[in-house]
Amino acid sequence: MSAKPIWKIEVMTTAAAQPALARAIEDNCDALMAFELTPGGPWQLQGMTMDEPDEPAIRAKLAEAAATLGLSPPETVIERLPDVDWLAKNRSAFPPIRAGRYFVYGSHYEGAVPPGAVGIRLDASLAFGSGEHATTRGCLLALDRLGKQRGRRVRRVLDLGCGSGILSLAAAKTWTARVLAADIDRDSVRLARENARDNGVAPRRLRVRHSDGLRRLARGPYELVLANILAKPLRRFSRDLARAVGRGGTIVLSGLLAAQAGDVVAAYRAQGLALVRRWPIDGWQTLVLRRRASRS
Repeated sequence: MSAKPIWKIEVMTTAAAQPALARAIEDNCDALMAFELTPGGPWQLQGMTMDEPDEPAIRAKLAEAAATLGLSPPETVIERLPDVDWLAKNRSAFPPIRAGRYFVYGSHYEGAVPPGAVGIRLDASLAFGSGEHATTRGCLLALDRLGKQRGRRVRRVLDLGCGSGILSLAAAKTWTARVLAADIDRDSVRLARENARDNGVAPRRLRVRHSDGLRRLARGPYELVLANILAKPLRRFSRDLARAVGRGGTIVLSGLLAAQAGDVVAAYRAQGLALVRRWPIDGWQTLVLRRRASRS
């Protein structure tokens, strides 16, 4: 049985309308995904939350967003998921995933980690981040590329909104760095610590803390900052995250739809960071930004 009840918000829409509808409900979701059901066909927005949603308010937000596009209110289903051990069912269907050098697999996997790959063992769970979603995959690909850059020194890493700890584990296994992982959800904090132990990463290398934003966390500078959350908190934390990264350091941002990328990039450019690469996957984007190495 899951420790907490989980609600699903499911919205049927079109490719053109899904960014606006996603923005309308992103504050009501702990995780938000978008799927193209058939090539060129309808899209499905699917949000998950552990807090009972205010259904009338959510439907009103969706109707208002649709009206601005000249559309009728979208077909929407809001329901609590059945109290079954869906986590165990999900684990059994969780296949190994390869993203660059990283090979992510569950405890049920009986095969070997491919030669030359960096193995990360974790199970799909309530803490988001198993490598399946486009945002996590984009972050792993970004880390893989950063790890190939000669002369890049990464001694301190911050992973804000760490979820299962997958990105923290990838960073700890790529560089001999000290990683600080943080999440607002205490279940995620607990699970990230368990995953670090299961992957043989010592607490002195990977510390996990409960935190809302950067409060009560060790100050920077960090050479690498990771934040795979949602577009609105990414914009809200832009000043704090920009201050946390050192000169010449890098920020990897994800959890945003392609239509939201412009606003997020603008927020970080205003804080002195430059966009150096995008990783677009399935309508989502991962952004890599960098602070200049000097004031000149």
